[in-house]
Amino acid sequence: MENNVNFYYDESEHSRKINHSTVVSDNYYDNFVTTIVGWRTEDENSIFQRYLEFEEKHSDRKSNGELKSATLKTKQLKNGLASLSSDNLAFIHDFLDVFDNRIFLYFSVTSKIEYIVNQLFLNYKNSVFVNADALKYSIVKAIVMYRPQEIISGMYENTGELVQLLKAFFHKRITANRANTKLKRHETSAFSQIVRLLEDINEHRDINWNYQIAFDGFKKYLLEKNISKYALFIDKEGDDSDTLKAAKQVGLSPVTEVDSKEHVGVRMADMLAGIISKLLKSLHTELQYDSFEDGVNKKILGEKWFELNDRQLYLYKRLLHVICRLNNAWYKAFSGNYSDDLVAIISLLDYMSSYRTIDDVRAIDKKMHGEYFNTLVCERLAKHYDDMRSKLQLDPIAETDKDYFFNQRGGKVFFDSSKQPPLRINEGSNTLDVLSVGFMKDGTPMITVSESEVPVCYKLPQELYAWAMDCVALANMGISNFPSKVAITKCNDSFYADFIV
Repeated sequence: MENNVNFYYDESEHSRKINHSTVVSDNYYDNFVTTIVGWRTEDENSIFQRYLEFEEKHSDRKSNGELKSATLKTKQLKNGLASLSSDNLAFIHDFLDVFDNRIFLYFSVTSKIEYIVNQLFLNYKNSVFVNADALKYSIVKAIVMYRPQEIISGMYENTGELVQLLKAFFHKRITANRANTKLKRHETSAFSQIVRLLEDINEHRDINWNYQIAFDGFKKYLLEKNISKYALFIDKEGDDSDTLKAAKQVGLSPVTEVDSKEHVGVRMADMLAGIISKLLKSLHTELQYDSFEDGVNKKILGEKWFELNDRQLYLYKRLLHVICRLNNAWYKAFSGNYSDDLVAIISLLDYMSSYRTIDDVRAIDKKMHGEYFNTLVCERLAKHYDDMRSKLQLDPIAETDKDYFFNQRGGKVFFDSSKQPPLRINEGSNTLDVLSVGFMKDGTPMITVSESEVPVCYKLPQELYAWAMDCVALANMGISNFPSKVAITKCNDSFYADFIV
């Protein structure tokens, strides 16, 4: 991209200091939400004008001469968009109408507890026998969902007893889960493995907030969108300029602190960050366990979340369009290993938008909406967990006017996997010189082979999905199997793959 692009950054739910009193406060929310909006410099004036017209239309909401996301309260989204008054519906609708395909959007949703757990267990690494990322994910999920005060206290008070506290907590949960073994069998299995491996954890006590996590995904986004000429403007808060320093430390340049009162782009980023974070917070609160004893029950969204009118249903669709469809990119949304709330909110937008009209929504028994939504979220979380366990690494691909790119082995890969030629497998054993195995964005397994010393990428049959997943998992544990000769056997429409030693 030749044109310069101006980006504007703001954040929501950020605790300037993470300590015990912060985490146990009533208004604490685990996720730190950042939003960056941007556009080409030649489009800036017209986009600014559209946003200023929106602000003028709702000038009665300004505070100290500035329209901020604080005009919306989390309680006004208690049951998602179904809780919104007519005035707030119109306000968010008008805000989202500012967005069109000229606007670049990146946002991240990062768990503060995950950051702390990663710091505490910094030296707890993946191995062939232990998937440390999956275990840390389970620890974070348990702390976020159950919020055990003794664990949270142990994180900050540095008593040296955190490992013992974790063991005691997970033992207690395993015992409690016996009251509903069918629902909790996967959780119990994960907790049992955590207990067995806690002995090896090396506690690390550096829990100072690392602002760089706000920009890790944004760097990948810039690469994917092939944006090299840009400027980043950050809302100035406080005297330490930690956010500015972090942006520069990850290699972003030029970066400038500005006053949001004087920069429309920062106010626009603030508004979107506020809407996303408040909806996330309401969804998380609804699905959070109310007590230790409540942990053995299934948590589903209440009926009020689905008591929508036409305008509320349309707003769900509009929000989905802006967040997930408009000027889309793989790294448009970014999170850590623990991304349950992000998965949940995207699933909510997808679920609501799957209904064409409000009559279609009302045709479903209100009691069943929560069950259907829960099924959708559980399926997506299970897929995320499987992908994380197999360490599916994502390689950002720069934008191109072609419908294909070349992978790291030199094989031609189509963005649309349906265009990828399938691997021709004859009946019996087929010996291949395999250079690499991987997956497309849509989960299609791929294999790159050497044919007359020319790398060629093929689509694997779905029957070899598990084998491909195992190859990726082993590679990310440091066990490299490629290049290698592989025998792929076809027998009565069944497929088998074996390495030739």
